[in-house]
Amino acid sequence: MEKLIKLYFLAGIIIALCIGWLAYDYHSTTSATAQDKTSQEAIKKTSVSVTQARIMLFEEVVETSGNVETKNYALVSTRIPGTIDDVYVREGDHVTAGKTRLFQTDKIKVTQGVEIAKQSVAVAEAGLKARKATVERVQADFDKAQTDYERYKRLYENDEAVTQNAFESQESRFKQLKAALDEARAAAELSQSQLEQAQGNLIISSKDLSDSLVIAPISGYISIRYKEPGEMAGSGASVVRIDDTSTLEISAYLPAEYYPRISTGETKMDVTIDGIDAGELPLSYKSPTIDNKLRNFEIKATLSDLPQGVTSGAMAKIRVVIARRYAVGVPRQSIILKADGNVLFLADEGDATMVQVEKGLETDGWVEIKSDKIIEGQSIITMGQDRLKDGDTISITKEATR
Repeated sequence: MEKLIKLYFLAGIIIALCIGWLAYDYHSTTSATAQDKTSQEAIKKTSVSVTQARIMLFEEVVETSGNVETKNYALVSTRIPGTIDDVYVREGDHVTAGKTRLFQTDKIKVTQGVEIAKQSVAVAEAGLKARKATVERVQADFDKAQTDYERYKRLYENDEAVTQNAFESQESRFKQLKAALDEARAAAELSQSQLEQAQGNLIISSKDLSDSLVIAPISGYISIRYKEPGEMAGSGASVVRIDDTSTLEISAYLPAEYYPRISTGETKMDVTIDGIDAGELPLSYKSPTIDNKLRNFEIKATLSDLPQGVTSGAMAKIRVVIARRYAVGVPRQSIILKADGNVLFLADEGDATMVQVEKGLETDGWVEIKSDKIIEGQSIITMGQDRLKDGDTISITKEATR
């Protein structure tokens, strides 16, 4: 009996141990399954950063450098060849158009030329006066001879009151005075032409005298003095240069590929001159042709309101604005290039939605989106998107509005 009791007791202990082991194994298995499920859910969520899409100004810009020059300048040269008598201005002097004397050439020579021309006019006038007096005298003699001739002719033809010889004498005298009158008139016409010629020479000599003294054609400053008094100067030789520094011109060159997209008065350039902001200027000039060797063309803009410290001869940094518009933009790093084109991912209620997009202009690290698929305020995934597929679950760890 005692032996049987020991067997039952031993069997109970074994059964209890088996039940405990089974309970422990079930609990361990259930806990492991729950942990695996939790771990799998954690693995499926990808941590990402997002930034909101926004409306912003996009620009397409070409950067280049250019020169600052005076828009209006004059290389003032001699109008008549000769020796430069005086140069009345020095470099740096301010001159006024139509008033300031610049220099004079061969003053004595041209002054004497005017005096000689005046004397020639006086001689021609006296000669014409004498010829006119001769015409008047011969005219009076001719009128008397004509009257006598007509009377003798009448008497001779009617009743032969005069002899044929007397009539022929009067006829001869009449013809001689007629010829003399024609000669006197021709001499008077010649004297008139000589007077006109002398007057023309006087005009030319006076013009030479006027041209010998050169007056400033524009207002500005003498920037260069090429000649000194006593030097010989041929016709057209530059003596001084005048620069009107009140208005400057910015000149630059662009590659030929931009020629169709540049418009005078519409295209603008942002100009910085020696670190000084000169503002945004509209183009005032576009070269009508493209240089067939350098494959570029010239553009210019006028600068009238001069900033302090800006003058001709400086270098300018230029940003030519080819295009400018407001559009929806996203950060550059949010766009990924895939086999079928450019894509980005939207953060949509815990999921990633892939959208194919077309890029436009780029400004300050932001890219224009040329479609209506992306609107202002949408959350764009900017970090972690390279590990995503369309529809993946995401966990946002950082969000920026700008």
